[in-house]
Formats: sequence, C-alpha cells, structure tokens
Amino acid sequence: MSSIPVEIFRHVFGHFSDDKRSLYSCLLVNKIWCGIAVSILWSNPFKYINGTNGTSASLITTYLSCLDLNEREILIKSEIDLKLLFEKKPTFEYAEFLRRLKYEDFYDSSLVWLQSVMEEKIEKNDSKIFIITKELCKLFMNKCSKILYLNINLESLRSPDNCADYAAIPCFPNSETSLSQLGEFICCGDYDKKRIFMALSKFSKNITKLDIDYYLDDRETSAPTNLAQLIKSQRSLQSFKIGTYYRSLSKIIPALESQHKTLKEIIFRGIDFDEGVTFAPLIPCKNLESLIFMTCDNVKNEATKPLESAHFPKLKKLVFHVEHNRPPLALSSLIINNCNTLQEISLGLPPIDSQDDPKIIETIIEYCKNLTIFESHLQIHQLNSLLISCKNLEKLVARGREPLRVDEFLPNIGNNIPSRLKILVIHAIWSFNPNTLKEFLDYCRADLETIGFPDCYAINDDHLFNFSEYAREKGSLKTLNIRSASKITRKAFEIAKSDIENIEHCGGYCDEDDE
Repeated sequence: MSSIPVEIFRHVFGHFSDDKRSLYSCLLVNKIWCGIAVSILWSNPFKYINGTNGTSASLITTYLSCLDLNEREILIKSEIDLKLLFEKKPTFEYAEFLRRLKYEDFYDSSLVWLQSVMEEKIEKNDSKIFIITKELCKLFMNKCSKILYLNINLESLRSPDNCADYAAIPCFPNSETSLSQLGEFICCGDYDKKRIFMALSKFSKNITKLDIDYYLDDRETSAPTNLAQLIKSQRSLQSFKIGTYYRSLSKIIPALESQHKTLKEIIFRGIDFDEGVTFAPLIPCKNLESLIFMTCDNVKNEATKPLESAHFPKLKKLVFHVEHNRPPLALSSLIINNCNTLQEISLGLPPIDSQDDPKIIETIIEYCKNLTIFESHLQIHQLNSLLISCKNLEKLVARGREPLRVDEFLPNIGNNIPSRLKILVIHAIWSFNPNTLKEFLDYCRADLETIGFPDCYAINDDHLFNFSEYAREKGSLKTLNIRSASKITRKAFEIAKSDIENIEHCGGYCDEDDE
C-alpha cells in the first residue's frame, strides 16, 4: 500500500469529500491517510462544523495558534487576550490547506471566539472582530498556495470607515501567489473596491465566476474602471453578475465583449442603467446561456435596440424584471430570434395600457414551443393559449393583477395542462367553488408535484378535501401552497396533512377566530 503514490490517495479521497464520517475515520489509519484527510477537511472547514458556536470558535483557536510572533503581537496590542493559546504548537500548518475563503464565516466565528474568551461584552461590529479577521486573512494569503474561492461580502456588517483596509484581501502580502488560481470571486458591500479590483487584475487571470455589488458611482471612485480592467484581464470568464443601487455601467458592459468566447451567464440585479449604456457589446457572446435583468430600471429602447438582431445559439434562460419602464421594443425580437433554444422565461413587467402592449406574451405563445419553465403576469385567455401551445412546460408560475371569479374558466385550464407539468402556482386572487376545483383536478392529466394558490383566501375545507383526494389518487402531490386560505378548519388541515407532505399555510383557521 505504501508504494501507491500519495496523489492517487488524494484523488480517491476527494470523491468522498462530502462524507465527514469517512474522512474522520481516515485520520486514524496512518500518517499518510491522516495528512490527506486533514488537507480535505481543512480546505473548507466551515462545511463540516454544522454551524455550532463551540466548533466555530475552536476553528479560530486553531488558526490563531498558527500565527507567528509578529502577528500575535498585533492582536495583543489591540487588547485581544490570547491567554495560553500558544503553549502548544499545532500538529499541522492548518492555514495552508484552505481553498475556500469566505470573509463572513471567519468574521462570525471570530465574534464567537471573542465572546468566549473576553470578559467584556463584545458586540456584532466591534473593531476587535475586524482586526482578528484581517490577521487571519493575512495568514491565509501568506500560507496558502491555492485559494480557489474568495468571498468578501460585507453587506450584513456595519463596516468601519476604513473597511476597505480590513477587507482588501487581494492587497495583503503574498496574495499574488495565493490568489493566482482563483476561480470564483464575490465582492459585495458598501465600500470602495477599486484597490481590490486593481490588485486582482494583475495576478488573478483565471476567474470563471465574478459576482460584484458596488454602491458608488464613477464620479466618486475609479472602481468601475478598475472592474472593467479586471474583466478584461480574465482568460475565460463564464459568469458575470453585478448588482448596484446606482448607475455607472457605461464603462463595465463594454468590457464584457472581451470575454465573448467564454461568457455563459450575465446577471444584472437592481441596476439603474445610465443614459450612455448600450447592450451592443453582448451581441458577440455566442455561448451565452442565461441573460438576466432582475429588478432593474431604465432599461430603455436606445440601450436595447442592438439586441433586436441578437442571436445567441445557446440561450436557454431569459429573465426580464423591470421596475417602472415599459418593456423595450427589442424584447419581442430577442425572444423570436432565440425561440428555438429558450427553455426558461421569467417576466416581471409593470402594468401596460392595451395600446402600448408590445404583445410579448403573444410572441412567446406563438414562437417558444420548447419552454419548460415560464413565469409572468397572464390574463386568463393568455394562460389557456400558453398551456395549449407550450406542451413541454414543467413549471408554470402565473400572476394576475385583479381579483377574479374563475368558475367559468378553471375546468378548461385543467383540461389544457400539459402532461409534463410538475409545478403549477397561480399568484392571483381567484375564487372558485369546490366543485369547480374538483373538475379542474379531474381534467388535469399531469402528475403535479406542487400546486399553489397562495393568494386565494376563500379556499375552505371542501377545497382542501379535493386537493387531498387528488393527492391520494395521483400519488404525486408533495406540496400545496394555500398560504392565505382563511376559511379552513384546523381539523381539515390536519387530515389533509396525512395525504400531502407539505402544506404551506399561514392564514389562520376559521374555527379558532374567537380564541
């Protein structure tokens, strides 16, 4: 056994990296097995600790024991009590095994550790926590040869004024070595990231996934310019996600064209697009599989006009959720040009006057025959037409804007449901009698796994009985969402739970109103 190369063992052990019990057993076999198991367990240690405070604090204790004298002195000068922490030398250089560095994990665990060793009360945003986390991150940059994942998300923290100094991990000594093979980078929070972007653009050339939030516009910082440079410096960027509450995309979007051979996913989240933006640089991205606009604003005709002729041969997913503007005229053309490959479309559009309606839903019904997932506001006649046209649907989330009595329509909807549909959720204030619901379920040929009428407050015990009967007959229904139902009794609810594994309900029970 000793003649087998260590790398073979390492490869084999890697196949059960999710099996903590087996890895712990390997610690006891021999020195070689122990070393390999330790390297895997400590490559992403928070994965194995089940979120318990005591265990996360012990991780920090172990890492702090790896600090050298100078690093310890920084903590001592900051009045951080190390006590007898360094009496025993650690068995391994645990810090060198780390491959996934998430700032928030180490911050939260440092807080737990401080609370366990300090007599004074330590609050969530105490400066001592930032100091410990910074020294640990410096340790990792110094010891690790290969950090593959770096997450500097400070959105949940009330950061100090000099937050960028604490969180600028790519600017720490030796980061050019430890981050040279970085594959995924997440950087979020309300602080200036220009130094971080500038540093990474010099030595992290292999990032495939980039997820950025920044809240500063280009009049205040050079961060957008530095981010554009970081994008251009990559060899094979595949996924780019950016979220911000301000503008400043006019310098960033053109940089995406430099990654046109490899980009598969582009996500814009919460962006207010500035006047100078154009999406023309996206047109050469022929390997694009997902294009997502989530809760964006000012997605105007001028910016999207180049997309009228865009053909993305591999585009499978299109999400377009805008806050206030009418949908751009180019959206229908974009859908038509890519209708054969599109499998998922999600639309979130503001109410549109009939004279201004670009007929996007009708376009989808006519052209997108291969859809498997669809989400949008729909009128009743559109819903029926969609069900008839899109035979491959597996998930449908339909939204309605006005309260509606649907006894006349519901059975026909059930009759038109495609046989492959697994998830059906109707976000609308519909009302219908129990017999109509029974007809709907009887006509439905699909083996639905999830049914949702979360806004239908008039659902009562008789409706619930029909859902239970469907679940017993089909054997497929696992989740029922009747969140707002206010006319069911607790007894009926408990009986239904014996047939349906998960019932989502928070509307109260009509037989307990007076209690």
